[in-house]
Amino acid sequence: MVRTPTAPRLLVVSAGTASPLLPLTAEAAQRVWPDADVIAEVVSPSPVVGARAGRALGRLLDEVRPDLVLSTHPVVTAGLAWLRRRRGFGLPTASWDPVTGATGLDRAMRLLATTPPRPGPRRLLASDALFAHVDTPAVPQHVGTALVFDPGPTPTLERAAAMLASVPGALGRITPATAARPARWVPVPGREASANVDAVTAADLSSAVDAFFSAPLRADHIVGAARIVTGLADGRSALLVKLHHALGDGMTVLQALLSDTDDAGRLSWASRPVLPMGGSGVPGLRAGLRPVLSGLRRLAAAGRAPDVPTDGPVPDPRRRHALGLLPGRAVRAGARAAGVSAADYVLAAFAQAWHDVGGAPGRGFRLMVPWSVRGTDSLRAAGNHTGAVSVDLPVGPMDFADRVRRVAEALRSRTEAGVPEAANLVVQALGALPPPLHRSAARRVYRSDWFNAVGTVMPGPRREVRWHDAVMSRAYPVLALAPGTGLAWGALTWGPWITVCVTARADAAGTADALADRMAELVTGSVVRETS
Repeated sequence: MVRTPTAPRLLVVSAGTASPLLPLTAEAAQRVWPDADVIAEVVSPSPVVGARAGRALGRLLDEVRPDLVLSTHPVVTAGLAWLRRRRGFGLPTASWDPVTGATGLDRAMRLLATTPPRPGPRRLLASDALFAHVDTPAVPQHVGTALVFDPGPTPTLERAAAMLASVPGALGRITPATAARPARWVPVPGREASANVDAVTAADLSSAVDAFFSAPLRADHIVGAARIVTGLADGRSALLVKLHHALGDGMTVLQALLSDTDDAGRLSWASRPVLPMGGSGVPGLRAGLRPVLSGLRRLAAAGRAPDVPTDGPVPDPRRRHALGLLPGRAVRAGARAAGVSAADYVLAAFAQAWHDVGGAPGRGFRLMVPWSVRGTDSLRAAGNHTGAVSVDLPVGPMDFADRVRRVAEALRSRTEAGVPEAANLVVQALGALPPPLHRSAARRVYRSDWFNAVGTVMPGPRREVRWHDAVMSRAYPVLALAPGTGLAWGALTWGPWITVCVTARADAAGTADALADRMAELVTGSVVRETS
């Protein structure tokens, strides 16, 4: 079932002994929304009605993912109020006492039909707050994508605004931590997504991407923006979207942006993410204590990252974004021949490219690879749900086949030792510190002392993607630099391609272009670059 404003999912929640309310509430709901999907659930009453009922309701909301909630018991109503105060819960809700019968039920349905979502202020989770703490005017922490459309229908301001609004929190702002209060997301009443969308005409995609992503978001005012680009070569157009990293990781951004595609109703990867209401738990402990202890030992033994030419103070937010294309079939064939994954193969291509054009012969290079620690309960949750694997890439003289093997072994040794989970646990533990100490600790761990660049390879759709009948032929992932580093890069499977975007300081533009070109040469034997 495709859920729309005329076909919402209504969750009816009672407490204690289940009562036969579903037929009555379903009939009332379908008088307002003929295609409504009505689900009835029961939570256990508790003497500590607010917190305990709130947590139980949060877990239920994460499982059901409703659009509307009807409470039929005071315990449920108190739990919803707790979620509003503590976790920013904002779905439309109404309360109905079954004693009032059909009249009271119809009144509750009318209230649900006329109440818009109203998310409330919420404290940023530790993994999200890290990016709020390290954000500066010169090193803004926004991530995003450059979506390229084949000739045909072009994006409209209205549709671009709807895509931006699909990211939970995109229309709010972030208040920085103070001595007494942690960093928080707060709503901006009355803000329309269209206010954060504009349109330009440009002949060159790379220049348009550079201009858009070099303008930092002011997180205390705006955390998301989009730009439509028309006039590109061959009649193509593009939609550029950027979001503050505190709103989510690459999976959050990808799911949100794809949730409005033409086939979204049938594709699980295009499910719109929602804020977790049941609590995120401690993902780092899912695998057990032993792997985490092993991972902590590996983290402690890693030491400082080597010095490389691209490290150093980042003077301003101007960036170069080198866009490249790797044929997906060639990458997968090379990976199969080497007995490694496609992601390992792309990471090795970067290591080889750095050896060839990085200008640092004989020096090491440490890449910080974000690693998902999502479980089945957080696959569709908004926010950052990652650990990290810092890999000392083999960048010395060797043939490419040997480099591929060594990259795969280095990555596997760390992931199997529990390094991603340990890194996530460290981030969660830092969140328990008082706000000033948390901010200071975040700035100490997320910088060039410990890695030289952030790089990631993300899965994506291998079939054609259409958005309002327009063919979305490319999607380039755009990453932010970490403080003190001059490089970041992302790769994303998209249709027949693996797209690559290498981000660099403006004064390292030549290095970014050379790296993207060399990665393509290694896979194809010739440069495959985004056309103007």
